[in-house]
Amino acid sequence: MFLLPLLLGGCSCQRDAGDASRAHAAAAAQPNDAASGDALGDIPIPALSAVAAGADSEGRVVRHYLNAVMRGDRAAADAFWSTGRSLGADDAALRALPGLRTLRVETDAPIARDEDQPSRLREVPVRIRAATADGVQRYKGWYRLRPKPDGSGWEIHAASLQPMLD
Repeated sequence: MFLLPLLLGGCSCQRDAGDASRAHAAAAAQPNDAASGDALGDIPIPALSAVAAGADSEGRVVRHYLNAVMRGDRAAADAFWSTGRSLGADDAALRALPGLRTLRVETDAPIARDEDQPSRLREVPVRIRAATADGVQRYKGWYRLRPKPDGSGWEIHAASLQPMLD
């Protein structure tokens, strides 16, 4: 007599078929490839980087540097250089623009300029539009960056900018 309700209604300790299918669907939705970890999906593979995790990207460092140039903050701009200051860098013309009002910077993806793994010399192609009291000037070129000695981020090592004609 007690067995009849168990046979007809099932036991409360049994798994619901809906729960089983939801668990299977959730497991199937989990990525299981080399980008997310090993074949079991539980050990992530860190990306190779010459600088500390969480450090600004190469392009962001260049944009922060040019923002300091735009503000006219020479000390802050110089701090982005590996030497602690710009020593006759090829962007001196940009730094010396009188009456700089706005600076628009477009950066492309960094290019490795060495064969180290991870790369320790990166080049960031740039296009710059500088608006001054006298008009608009455009530049095209690159900034080369290398890791800071302590590996905490990137610093500018060299630059090359050429004026563009309209």
